[in-house]
Amino acid sequence: MAKRTQEDPLAELEKAYTHWQDLYDHGGSDPTWPDGVNLNLVRNHIIYYKRQIEETCPLYMGDKLYQRDLPPEVDNNYMARPDEIREHARQSLQTYLADPDYRYLLRHKDSLPPKAQKELCLYAVLNYANGLRLAIERDDLVSMRRHERPGLYLDSFKSCADKVRAVLEDEVPNLFEPAEEDGEDMGMVMQ
Repeated sequence: MAKRTQEDPLAELEKAYTHWQDLYDHGGSDPTWPDGVNLNLVRNHIIYYKRQIEETCPLYMGDKLYQRDLPPEVDNNYMARPDEIREHARQSLQTYLADPDYRYLLRHKDSLPPKAQKELCLYAVLNYANGLRLAIERDDLVSMRRHERPGLYLDSFKSCADKVRAVLEDEVPNLFEPAEEDGEDMGMVMQ
């Protein structure tokens, strides 16, 4: 395997330092891992770039950027802006609970047969609000951060509510009818 070459290892090092500081100050958007995990990963990239300079460009070792202190290793559970994330989560939950499409789904969830509920992913969509409520109760900042911009979830409520309306108005009757005559469940692709 050919060795990867860098055109400017100092530029890569500078990008890594900038990324680490931005992540430390503002946090990231990783839906699974706390900022601390990603900060330590970027720290490892800085170590890697410094080693690359030592091995391939030792003249750069005198550069101010190379001599800059290594960022500290942080607790893997560190999260930037925790109070801001909590406040946004509370606001998003209030927005969800007041949303007319979400409220429509709650009112009509039991009006649909199980097959329609499953095909429309109704309970998965409804669980966005309950999942956020649980994240707030558990102070799960990573999960709460996913809801800082509630628009995606509001779009899901609207899309699902539109599909439920169509089913309830018999525009999509096959969700109420038994499977095809040959006994196979043909499934349904939602557009």
